[in-house]
Amino acid sequence: MAIHFPDPEARNEGSDAASSIRPYAHASRDPRALRILAKTIYREMRAGGLAEEDLMSVASELLSLVAGDMKDRRNASEMPKAPPQTTSR
Repeated sequence: MAIHFPDPEARNEGSDAASSIRPYAHASRDPRALRILAKTIYREMRAGGLAEEDLMSVASELLSLVAGDMKDRRNASEMPKAPPQTTSR
């Protein structure tokens, strides 16, 4: 399944390379684009034969992955810097 939201802010030169790396990066700035993406994913999964329970499991797993990423980022930013090592002689 490939969903592409064209970036209206992208310049023509070199935008193909940028969009192939992170094709949904600009969608996070547009709530409507995110709703469209969610509906499209939902319809594709339902058309593929997944039941409501399956979709709930997928949604739960996605939330767990996002929460884990956020926790890792928070922990990394809260880690105290190691004090400078001193050598005692």
